[in-house]
Amino acid sequence: MLRQPIVATLGNVDSGKTSILDSIRNTKVASREAGGITQHVGASEIPMEVIDQVCGEFLRKNKIALSIPGLLFIDTPGHAVFANLRRRGGSIADIAILVVDVSKGIEAQTIEAIQIMRDHKTPFIIALNKIDMLTGWISQPGKSITESLTIQRNEVIERLDERIYAIIGELYSQGFSAERFDRVTDFTKQLLIIPVSAKSREGLQELLAYISGLAQKYLETTLRLDVKGEGKASILEVREEQGLGMTFDAILYEGSLKQGDDIVFASADGWLKSKVKAMFKPKPLDEMRDPREKFTPVEQVTAASGVKVSCEGAGSALPGGQLFVCRTEQATQAAITAIDAELKEVIFESSKDGVLLFADALGSLEAITKLLSTSGIAVRSARVGKPARKDVMEADSVRQKSRFLGTILCFNVSPDDDVSRQAQEAGVKIIEEKVIYNLTEGYTRWVQEEKAAEKREAFSSLKLPAKITVLSGCCFRVSKPCIVGVEVLAGTLKAGAILLDGDGNKVGEVKGMQEDNQAVAQASKGKKLAVSIDGAVFGRQVCEEKILYAEVPREDSQLLETKYRNALSQEDLDLLNKMKSIRATHNAQAKN
Repeated sequence: MLRQPIVATLGNVDSGKTSILDSIRNTKVASREAGGITQHVGASEIPMEVIDQVCGEFLRKNKIALSIPGLLFIDTPGHAVFANLRRRGGSIADIAILVVDVSKGIEAQTIEAIQIMRDHKTPFIIALNKIDMLTGWISQPGKSITESLTIQRNEVIERLDERIYAIIGELYSQGFSAERFDRVTDFTKQLLIIPVSAKSREGLQELLAYISGLAQKYLETTLRLDVKGEGKASILEVREEQGLGMTFDAILYEGSLKQGDDIVFASADGWLKSKVKAMFKPKPLDEMRDPREKFTPVEQVTAASGVKVSCEGAGSALPGGQLFVCRTEQATQAAITAIDAELKEVIFESSKDGVLLFADALGSLEAITKLLSTSGIAVRSARVGKPARKDVMEADSVRQKSRFLGTILCFNVSPDDDVSRQAQEAGVKIIEEKVIYNLTEGYTRWVQEEKAAEKREAFSSLKLPAKITVLSGCCFRVSKPCIVGVEVLAGTLKAGAILLDGDGNKVGEVKGMQEDNQAVAQASKGKKLAVSIDGAVFGRQVCEEKILYAEVPREDSQLLETKYRNALSQEDLDLLNKMKSIRATHNAQAKN
């Protein structure tokens, strides 16, 4: 028998992946997701009778006979930072739909999705979404795209073809040959581009017909099901169900799973072995992560299926982890080895200073850890679950050594009130987000804001290092006070600064500064301005092209290097060291 093909939807964030599935299922999952963005892998079954209802006329007209029982759709997150989740989706998918926004074309995350499918050798077709947004498009709700195209004006067809050929060109640069679906001459060598609209449901007939037909025709060997084979599944989410207690949702992508089977799955404390007490399947067209109706109890499920499992220890299962059916001791040992390797990769603790990361699923943890690493942000520990009081103490110890790394990042989990209070009292920042890429952006933004605040505080009260040069031909007054034009080469020059020469000798005090005839209190690197220097005489202490330094008192220097170090650039720190060297040399010469 043939099993349901597993179909992954991939593509850029906001391209409309979930909306397309909503149109097929007549659901509203997309509108209920945080930020309108899919955060986790979800699954829903589209039975054959629904496929026949949507595109039966198209199937019959094109003499396509389907023998598959339906389709199991995996809805995957679309942003670049979700690469690991999508790889998990891509790795168990038989075929994929790459959703592309017609107005945006191929984007960075689209290319990443293509690379994922190339890596896993997953065949795919392209759903060119949002055609109803094309200027002049006349929508035909529910119609096939073939019918809709016949009533569009020539300039609209040309506009659509321009977008399609631009995408064909970009795909060619990625090593793929593509064409509009009705112009394809070889389905084994050319990618199909199917214009669709999730909003008006145009093109869904062709989309479902081609994805079903191609999967059946070219993946028949892959789809042959060994009903007696030991099942493998991916855990999606752990949740409590009334009357059942803790359960978890999973996608069975290989073999079968029966009531009473021994299973091994990942938990926060390592692998866990249990026995299946009961199983439930969502109603057809329902979404595993957001069902509208109650689940149906079943005694056995075969791939490919979404299934809810009740077993001892279900509440400890890690979302995003693997599940293995173990009917022999050999299978049990193989499962334990695989899960141990997975957990070692994703969940970790180290002694190095870094942020503490908490998330609701292994996939999220994996994706965020990778993103933080790419962004150069060190991670001290990564765990599934919410932070506890001991984690605040750990973050505080990191904060004492590295102010900005002593931070707790939480994705889709919230600390208890007592933990939040403890963090606030300790000065430990907790950043919570429900959209993954907002978490790293939120952390980066907070660091920048804190550094800016520190810089304002430091620059308002302390003497700052500066290196300036006297400009040629810009002596406006020789003495009492000496007024010359200067350029700031490094650091920040402030009014009131004591100027020294390269040997540490006092030149004079900056009494005032003007830029474009306007008085200013300070000037940063690159600024050219006039300064009045009390105590200096042009031609003696000050001359053209001479390099001068703003003196930083020892107390201010210590504060800048410790409390306000994060507010300074490396150039500022180098300048402070230069000033120390000049001061040390001057003092040594004075003693001699």
